[in-house]
Amino acid sequence: MNKWLALIGTILLLSCCKDNTYHYPSVKEEFFTAYAGPDSLMQYIITDDGALHNVAESGELDALVPDSLIRLMGYYEELPKGEVKVYSFIKASAPFAVPVEQYTDSLPTAPVSLLSVWLGYRYLNMLVNIKSGGKTHKILFLEEKYTTPDSSGVAKAVVNIYHKDNNDAQVYEVRGYASLPLSPYLTPETRQLDLQLNYLSYEGDTCTQNFEYKP
Repeated sequence: MNKWLALIGTILLLSCCKDNTYHYPSVKEEFFTAYAGPDSLMQYIITDDGALHNVAESGELDALVPDSLIRLMGYYEELPKGEVKVYSFIKASAPFAVPVEQYTDSLPTAPVSLLSVWLGYRYLNMLVNIKSGGKTHKILFLEEKYTTPDSSGVAKAVVNIYHKDNNDAQVYEVRGYASLPLSPYLTPETRQLDLQLNYLSYEGDTCTQNFEYKP
């Protein structure tokens, strides 16, 4: 009797496994740059491997800024013929670095935590963590120093991250996405960009990370 029960249970188990054949789409979660046409709809994206994909479908209906390139973090699926389906996205903070001598406001002093930093296609990507009480916060990039490419084609830049918290209370933690555009430093003569990134941590330390970007 026990052998027959075991055999029946095995058959039922195999039948259940056999019916479960649904394949979920291969969705990627990545930074990408999107182009919005004159109608404010997403027309194509440039992924962080430098590939351009036309957007066949976008599940995100929020209007973008017309005729502009916008840095986003989102979910998309690659389709045949090089197209993509974008399921959802959020806007990433991606201001160009401003030379510090051109910044006229008082320098923000709020700290920031960098959970992860990595190089993308013509961007330095960041997953940031800040402490907030509900007010609007802003991430700024200020260029402390830039040296044009030398005879070997190596350019150098020192950029500081500043967190403007509008005197907000530090009640809870919020994660966000930011990208530093590298295109202003990439001239035809640039073979490599040596980038130094500085920021103030919540422990009160001035932290430094260094990167080498090769176009």
